[in-house]
Amino acid sequence: MQRYRILGFAAALGTAVSLTARAGSPTDLTFRLVHERRFQLDGAIPLSADVFWPGAQYTAEVAALPAELSFATVSGEVKFRYSFQAGNKRLPEPPFEAALLPAGRFPVAVFVKKGDVVRLLETVPLPDGFDPRDAVYTRTLRFHAEGGAVRPCAALSAGIGQADIRFVTEGRENRPYEEAGRFFFTFSARAYGSWLGVMSVDPRNPADLRLEGAIFFSTGDGIVRNDHAADLFHDPETRMWRAYVSNFSTSNDKLGHRAKGGVNAAWSKEAPLRGVHVMQAKTLDLPGMNEDSDGIWDAEAGRWRMLLSEFTPKKGIRASMWESAAWDGPFTKIAGPVEFNSTGTTILPYEGKRYCLSGSSDRAVYVFSYPGLETVGRLSFDTPPWPATGKGGPHGRVWPAIAPFREGGRTVWLMVTMDRENFPGMPKPNWTYGKLMLYKGSR
Repeated sequence: MQRYRILGFAAALGTAVSLTARAGSPTDLTFRLVHERRFQLDGAIPLSADVFWPGAQYTAEVAALPAELSFATVSGEVKFRYSFQAGNKRLPEPPFEAALLPAGRFPVAVFVKKGDVVRLLETVPLPDGFDPRDAVYTRTLRFHAEGGAVRPCAALSAGIGQADIRFVTEGRENRPYEEAGRFFFTFSARAYGSWLGVMSVDPRNPADLRLEGAIFFSTGDGIVRNDHAADLFHDPETRMWRAYVSNFSTSNDKLGHRAKGGVNAAWSKEAPLRGVHVMQAKTLDLPGMNEDSDGIWDAEAGRWRMLLSEFTPKKGIRASMWESAAWDGPFTKIAGPVEFNSTGTTILPYEGKRYCLSGSSDRAVYVFSYPGLETVGRLSFDTPPWPATGKGGPHGRVWPAIAPFREGGRTVWLMVTMDRENFPGMPKPNWTYGKLMLYKGSR
């Protein structure tokens, strides 16, 4: 049986969290880097090679050349084939590990691993007529290793880079979900294309990171969608798991052609935290284009509130606040856009008040008031998650996923974010992001 606990400023003392307690600001905190971890096709959860998922990694040991990896239907029709040939100077000497990573409508990424070195060999466009997202393939497509390739296997993987981190929450007010002392968070597992992964972490030992599973989405059209950048929460009033998620499954390798509005609502009766899970989804039908949604129920206002990264016509991506009488819309804008570039927009309960946070190309994590989005200040870091020098730009656009916990008789704030270092050899315009970075914040 799962155990739920709401963690707030006073939860560890067994008292209810009040949203009218004494005021403070997250700008009071200084965040100290305590752990960083670069996943490169590791942290894997084994799957059956006889079940296909458009986001898993499919690996084999190449013991000799030539060797071949392929996906074929149970009737024998080959949908994708990749060959490793002798004389290819890009290949390491056998034995080495080879991996295929198909994700959504993106080209298939081919990786080779020799010892501790992982290298992108190339990306291969999908053959005409082959869409790995087709749900029929989860039942009919098989992975094969032939020639000098042996021991085929499949797994869920943390990818070669992680991004878009957000804590899973319990209740309607962004308090962290916990099981057996561990916090859970979603992230985009990136290779060439992305899918939504789930990890857990012990906040008292941030080096204790555990890959838990992957979540896909269905809008009822027969497609297994690899949407990501999700706000996932358990709603105890309806006993449902709900999410707001960016609809990147409709884009291609040029990162364009996203569906209208940019954000979907998703739901499930079952906890989607472990293994492979498919949530039902539908569009929120927001105006314009948006992403990085974070939603809460504001009991005082009697409304669902959502903080978004809105694509504005002239100023680029800016944070804005929206509200609705229903969790799945329709939503109306009530504040913003702010004056700063905004990504990873997050609503944070802090010492009795709520604040709004965002990463930025300014190489800053900005703090705004809730719900009006007036500028409060910036978060402080001993070691920022962006380069120490440079003009900022994409490297500054991090995600401030923050959750409180009790340590040594005081409240400490765990932040999980990422840097934006691209994987070597990754073809543009795709950006893998880099390693996970974990901080503890205190006054």
